[in-house]
Parts: sequence; C-alpha cells; structure tokens
Amino acid sequence: MTCMVNSTALAVESGQFKAHSLENVTVSVEIPLVWNGECSASNDAHKKVIIDYGGQLVWNSYEQNLIFSGTFWGSIITVLPSMFLIERFSLRHVLQIGVAIYIIITVFTPYLATHFGPIAVFVARVIMGLGEGFIVPTNNAIIGNWFPNSEKSTAVSLFTTGNQIASAGGNPVVAALCASNLGWPSIFYFASFLGTIWSAVWFISASNHPSKAKMMTRKEREYLLANVVKRVDKSKNAHKVPYSKIMTSPAFLAQLQCQFVVNIIATIFQIYLPSYFKEVLHLGVIANGTFTSIPNIINIVFKMMWGIGIDRMKEKNIFSNTTAVKISHGVASYGSAFSLFLIAFLVDCSNPTTGLVLFCVMYCCMATFASGFYTSLLCLAPQYTATMSSISIFCAMMGGLSTPAIASVFRTEGTVAEWKTIFVGCALAHIVSGSIFLMFGSGELQEWAKVEDEKEMEMEEKEALKETEEECENSARLVREDSLCI
Repeated sequence: MTCMVNSTALAVESGQFKAHSLENVTVSVEIPLVWNGECSASNDAHKKVIIDYGGQLVWNSYEQNLIFSGTFWGSIITVLPSMFLIERFSLRHVLQIGVAIYIIITVFTPYLATHFGPIAVFVARVIMGLGEGFIVPTNNAIIGNWFPNSEKSTAVSLFTTGNQIASAGGNPVVAALCASNLGWPSIFYFASFLGTIWSAVWFISASNHPSKAKMMTRKEREYLLANVVKRVDKSKNAHKVPYSKIMTSPAFLAQLQCQFVVNIIATIFQIYLPSYFKEVLHLGVIANGTFTSIPNIINIVFKMMWGIGIDRMKEKNIFSNTTAVKISHGVASYGSAFSLFLIAFLVDCSNPTTGLVLFCVMYCCMATFASGFYTSLLCLAPQYTATMSSISIFCAMMGGLSTPAIASVFRTEGTVAEWKTIFVGCALAHIVSGSIFLMFGSGELQEWAKVEDEKEMEMEEKEALKETEEECENSARLVREDSLCI
C-alpha cells in the first residue's frame, strides 16, 4: 500500500497543505540519514516532509483501512463452516482451493485498482478472505495428522515460518519492484507467480495423512501411525464432538483470548510497520524494505531454535507440556511488551538503527508465541483440531478485522505521538493477555478430549486380528506350496 498510494497528491487532497505552497514542502523518495542526532528530513522546521514512493493512487486512510479489512470480512464468513468441510473432504484439496482463490484475486488486483477504484479492490479482498478462512484450520488439521504432541512446538514453528519468510524475502523484492520501472503492479504478478509454483508442488507431493504419504520409509510411517493421536471421523460421529466442554474449557478460552489479542498486534505490524518506517523514521523505499525484512529473519531463526529446544526439553521430561507452553508464552508476552515500551519512548527518525535493534528484539520474543498459545491449541484435543482451530481462527479474524478500525482511531496523520500511543497500547495488551494465559493455559490432553469409544476400539482390535489371521493363512499356503514342490 505504501508503494501504491501517491502521498503528495493525498496530502494536497486531505488539506494538510495547500497545493500553491509546495515550495515550502520537502518531497523526497529516498531520505538520507544524518548520523549526528538530527533527521535530515527535518533540518528545516518550516518545511513539510512527505516521503513519496511514486505511487499513482489517491486513496485516503479510510479507504486504505477498508481494503486492509477485506480479507478479514471474508475469513469470518468461511472460518466456522470450514470445520465441517475440513472433516468431510480432503485436507490437501481444501488447502489447494483456498490458495487458488488467493492467486486469482492477486493477479487481477492491479487492474481492479486502476480501473474501478478502492471499493472494487475491497470486494476482491473479501473474496480472497473466503479462501483464507480455510487455510489456517486446514494447516492445523494437517499438523494434527502428522506430528505427535512431543513434536508440536517444532511443527508449529516450522509451519508458521511462512509468514516470516514472506516478509523477510518478500519485502526487499517488493521494495526493488516498487522502485523499478515495472512499478507496483509487478508486485502482485510476482506474488501470483510464486503462488502458482507452490500450488503445483503441493499438488504433486502433499498427503493428508502418513498412511497415504507418497514419499516415506516404512519405519517413519509406523512411528507416526503409532504416536499421532487419531482424529475423530466427524462424518460418522458428528454428535460426539463435545462442543459444550470445548467452549467451557478454561484452557481453550485462555487460548482464544490470546488469538484475539495477538492477532490484533501481529496485524498492526504486518500491515502498518512499513507505514511507521515511512512516516516516523522517514526511510526511503529500499531502506523500508530492508528494515521490514531483518526482524523477520531474526524471528525465523529464533522461532526454530526455540521450538526445537523446547521439544527436546519435553522429550527429556525436563518440562511438562504445560510448563513448556507457559514459559514460551511468558517470554513472548512480557518480552514483547518491554521492547514496545522502549520503542515508544526511545525511537524517532534521529536513531533508526536503535529502532531496528529493538524491533529485532521484539520479533525474537514474539517468535516464541508459536511454542506458547499456538502449540497449546494443538495439544488440548488433537482429535478435534479442525473444530477448535476454526473457532480459534474466528477469534483471530475478529481481532484482525478490528485492527484497521483501531488504527484509524489512533493513527490519523502518522505522527510520533500517535505511534507512541499505539505501541504503549500493544504493550499493555500483551501483559494482560499473557497473564491470563499463564493462569489458565495448558499444554496437556484434556480429560474431556480423550477418546473412550469402546466400539471403535473393538473394531480396531477385530481388524488387527483379521489381518493377523490372513497373514497366518498366507504363511500356511506358502508352506504347502513349498512342500508340493519338494
């Protein structure tokens, strides 16, 4: 969005200054930094500073926030129904369709933006959100099918690194495309191209369950089938899902409020961080892309290290599952809050490097959320992962949907004071939400979630006995054939 919008024209239209007084305005695409405690962009106090990345669209802050909210509106429509569809259809196909919707809308976005305006783009992003509502619950169900509880932190860390990889690798590329002659439309075409490649690889290689994996050794398959908690086939046992117990579980409710709060904060940084670097730190387009990507690289590395380390602790019985998720969540909540307080009161355009360091520290802390409340969700009742994930992601989408509205209240002109209010508010939200999870959160399989269907167990025993009898008959037949040959 920072690349698409013409900041100069928008400032004139919004009345921030008169068009005839542009001689008193500094308009720049790449602002150099002066390392003597001053911002070069503000050396002349009489000049208005506008950082313009060469965009062509004149969309005000209301229209921008409306567009940002589009995917959340779409997700809210489909995220709850997704828990029924995921249980009845192939996980890999559901995910494939969700991503396909993303690709199609992305490739048409430049045309819609330039020919039909912000309302058309908003509608398109609502349709995009319809596909997004299936993606995260499907991912969680796949994790439930493929990973035992002792490896859930590593699995979640691995799965969620996609967000950081996209930011770390994508932002510099996006900045380069924005600054090139190809312009901002090329960003959407590039993203669609990558999505198409991913879809092809997924279609060829993905499997819903270890029993159907195309590339796996027999030893790996036996290990997973023996250690992964079986999901309930809801097409046959829909009445057995304990909805009342799920919605009254303190551990699950603690996880839900974390989803809501953390998603608000994560959405603020995902959507608005480039605007902060532009408005407050006065960074040019290339520097903006670099500053946005570095914290995400740090996040990826620390997330994987922490996830693997915490799983090792669980395997050695140093930490219980609950202790592991609470320690991880505490580091994420309180560490992020402390970093945000420092950013709010210490960082401005005179010390962008300090800001970058503090953002890296904050992203390091936030990396452990994957091993905290997110892992808790997948451990409470693995056989009901799809159902609980859909409910949880609905709360997350509600948080994401409220983010543009919250941002529009506190951020009207993009001043340092406005951003300070936002950062302090995020820090306080982290502290409150983290404290609730530390009191009520859990990483253990809940009593109400244990499968006690004796008929199902009896059927499994009969099937195993039948297979054993068939093997004995085959062995006897081979012995008889060998005897005849002799």
